[in-house]
Parts: sequence; structure tokens; C-alpha cells
Amino acid sequence: MKERRKFLHFFDSEEYKEVVPESDEQKKVSPPLFQQPYPEDSPLIDLIPPNDFTIGKAPFLDLVNHRQSRRKYTSEPLTLEELSFLLWSTQGVKQVLRSGSGVKRTVPSAGAKSPLETYLVINRVTGLEPGLYRYISFSHKLLFIKRIDNAEETMGKLSFEQMFVGKAPVIFCWTAVPYRTEWRYTILSHKFIAIDLGIVCQNLYLACEAINLGTVAIGYYEQNKLDELFDLNTDEEFVVLLAPVGRYRKQKKLTEFFKYPKKEVTLVSLKKLEGKYKRKNLVEFIVKNDHLVIKIGEFEEILEPYNEIEFIGEMSARAMRFEFTKEGKPEKVVVLNAEDEEFELECAE
Repeated sequence: MKERRKFLHFFDSEEYKEVVPESDEQKKVSPPLFQQPYPEDSPLIDLIPPNDFTIGKAPFLDLVNHRQSRRKYTSEPLTLEELSFLLWSTQGVKQVLRSGSGVKRTVPSAGAKSPLETYLVINRVTGLEPGLYRYISFSHKLLFIKRIDNAEETMGKLSFEQMFVGKAPVIFCWTAVPYRTEWRYTILSHKFIAIDLGIVCQNLYLACEAINLGTVAIGYYEQNKLDELFDLNTDEEFVVLLAPVGRYRKQKKLTEFFKYPKKEVTLVSLKKLEGKYKRKNLVEFIVKNDHLVIKIGEFEEILEPYNEIEFIGEMSARAMRFEFTKEGKPEKVVVLNAEDEEFELECAE
């Protein structure tokens, strides 16, 4: 485990001179192509040009504050403009360097080497056939590659059974072409490629937020099977990250879920809520270090108190409220889950 951490290290100047070899750039080797080739007679699909975008005008601070991972999508398709906006925001080409040694894009990249390619599994985009596509960033167009049989199920299973991935209208699939960066940075390249990937993915998050779409980075996937599905030459190119994209359901406001006036939280009021409740399994509420904790088996989570009968959860639930008998004893807990469904936990003791 600790050996793998060295991937994140850099070098002191003395060590750098000893360890880092001469690069192909220093050896005067011609630079690599900064876009994967495709047949010249391939028909390309026009995307909406950046100057024609009518979307994505949200204030930047709003995007940063509201950005979050979203895994639940509606069945509504994306528009071609929305897809064009996301592609331009994550890998759009602004300038190819005259030397041919790099590309300036809408995202930074170490040495302008841009080692990433964007593939898309499209299920539902207005005007496009479902299938596998590649973003031809130099001309801001799409290349249709092939249809994928049972794409939703296939992509869900290839994401370690995260079936919501396959159900998204569009799945961004980034591949790395390491030699683009290795040509200059040799053994330093792989850390830089990982940094580049994180930047691109964050741009996707913010671009989605700007047009009321949701996404989430997916690092669990069947490497060999996905590379094979995309017909990649894995000696030179392979999948490194997925990100499903779709329209998300607006969550219910918690003020609609909470029904009672706020009260001051005290240790006495927290103690009153201790107890065991049942549904499919036993749920226990206990007080630890003046915090109300939900315990399910070995799992524990501290709940953030809003008042003595309303709490915000994280992993266990969006929110929960306690309801009481006329005598003032806890009777049941009503839970609001991530899908905005309410269910009850009955008091077991």
C-alpha cells in the first residue's frame, strides 16, 4: 500500500538529475499526435459552436457552492446544445501550438500535452442515434463509432454493477494516451496525467451545474472489458474514468419534511431520543459525546441536530424527524431518503 503512494511524490533537485531520464523531446523525436486518428472519409456530426451557446450563464460562485455528486437521473434526453456545451467546457480546443508540440484547451494540461480523449456512450440525446461516439475536439465535432447492444445494462455491469451509470442519457468515458505527456515528462508523466484528469472532471461537474444537469465521477469499472468494448489498443490508450450525466430530480425542500417549530437542543432532549427502532433491521439511536448517533450494525453516523426532533443525515438518510406520543415519548422516526421517499421506523422498546 505505502509503495503505491510514491506515485504522488516528486523529487528534490539532486535526485531529479539522477533519476529522470532524457526525454524524447530532448532527443529531437517528433512530437506525437495530440488527437487520435480516424478514417478520413468518416462522416462527422456538427456540434453547436461555442459562440452560439445560449446556456451556461450562471454565476461562478453559485456553481462552486451548489456542486455535488448526483447519481439519480430522469429519463429526459439531453439536447445537442447541452452536450456541445459540456464537451467544449471539458476538452474544447482553443489553439494548436505552431510547433506542433501541444494544444491549448479550455482546461489546463501539463505542458499543453492534453493526454486525454473523450468517448461518449449516448443513450438519449435529441437528434443522435444511441451508441458509442468520440469527441473530435480539433474540429468540435462528433464521430459515431458503433452501436452498443443493451448499452444501459452493459455499462451498468461494467461499472461494478452500479446500474445507475448505464441509465444516464450520456456517459462520459475518458481515455489516456500516455505518450503525449511521456514525450516530454518521461517518468513524471503519470502523476501529471492524473492531475489533468481531475481538472477535466471538475470542469464537467461545474459545467453540468451551470445547466442544471448532474454527474458523478466513477473510478470503479471493468478495465479490460471496457477497453475491449471501445476497441482500444491498450498498449497506447486505455479508459481512466467514467462520468454519467443526466437531468436530476430537484430534491424536496426540508422545510416541507420538517413539521414542527424549532426548539433549543439540550443534552436532556437528545437523551430522550435514545432507543431502538425497527424496520427491515434494527436501528439504534444513542448519545455519544453530546451527539446523537444512528447505529445500524457496525455502521455509525453522527446526526447534526437542528432541534430536538429534526436531524440531518448524510449516508443514512437526507433527514429524519422524531414523532411523539401524547405523553411525550418517542413513537416513531420518519426518514427521508435520497430519492425523497419517506418511510417509518417504529419504536422497538
